[in-house]
Amino acid sequence: MEETTSMPRIFRQERSKLPFSRPMVSSTPFNYKRPSTLPKRFNIYAQDSSPLQQEIPRNNTPIVKIIPKDYNLWFDGKEVKRFIKRVENIVEIEGASGRDIARQIFFWEKDQNISYHIEGIPGYETGNWEQLKLDMKGRWGTVSPERRYNLSSITQLFTKIHQEGGIRNMTQYKKFIGEYESIINYLKRYQYIHGDRNLNQEILACISSSVQESIYKEMIKDKAMVQGLDGVFIIPRLEILKLYIEQYLEAKFLIQQKEFLQANS
Repeated sequence: MEETTSMPRIFRQERSKLPFSRPMVSSTPFNYKRPSTLPKRFNIYAQDSSPLQQEIPRNNTPIVKIIPKDYNLWFDGKEVKRFIKRVENIVEIEGASGRDIARQIFFWEKDQNISYHIEGIPGYETGNWEQLKLDMKGRWGTVSPERRYNLSSITQLFTKIHQEGGIRNMTQYKKFIGEYESIINYLKRYQYIHGDRNLNQEILACISSSVQESIYKEMIKDKAMVQGLDGVFIIPRLEILKLYIEQYLEAKFLIQQKEFLQANS
C-alpha cells in the first residue's frame, strides 16, 4: 500500500526533470505590443512605395473643420465676392487658416460642375487660399478683359486637349469639364449663345482613343445610343454622356489602384 501511494510522488519528481516541463527562458523578454510600424512590404505608405506619394507634401497640422450649414454657407456660382467675404469672416470667427478653407471649399458647392472646377485649380491641392480666391473671382466675378471668353474659346479648349493627347484620367476630365462649363455659362450669361449647344460629339472626341472606344461600347450595350434614320448612332444628351465617362474613368482608377497595391504587397 505504501508503495502504491508513493508512486504518484515519484512520478512527479521524475517528470519535473524532463526538458518540456521546464519554463522557457529567453534573453529577450516577450513583448505583447504590436509593432509601431509595419514591414515595408506591407506598408503602402512607405517612403519609396510610390513616386506620386513622395510628391505630395504632408502637413500634419489638424484642419479646423467648418460646417457650412451652421453659417448657411453655400456657393452656386453667383455673388462670388460676397461669398469670399463671408468665408473670410468665418475664418476669423473659427480661428481657421487659408489652408483650412482651401481644402474644404470643395464641399460647399451646390453645383457639381463648380466642384469639378475648384478641384482643378492648383490652389486647391496645395491649400493656397489666395490663389484659389483669385481664380474664383476671375471665373465667377466681374470678368476682366484678360478673362473674357468668346465663341472661339470652346474651339481653343478642344484644340488644347487634342494637342495634349486627349483625356486619360479623372483628374484631367474634371479640369476639362469644369473649364468647359465655365465657358458655356459665360457665353449664355452674356448672350453669345442661346439655349443649349449640342457639342457632345466634340466632348467625347476629347477623350483618348482607347477610353473613347470603351465608352462607346458601354453606351451601345446599354442602348443609351439610338440609331438615326441614316443608321448612324446618336450620342445621348450631355448629362448621360458625362455619367458614362465618369463611371468608366472611376472604374479605371480603381483597377489601377488595385494593381498597384498587389504589385507592392
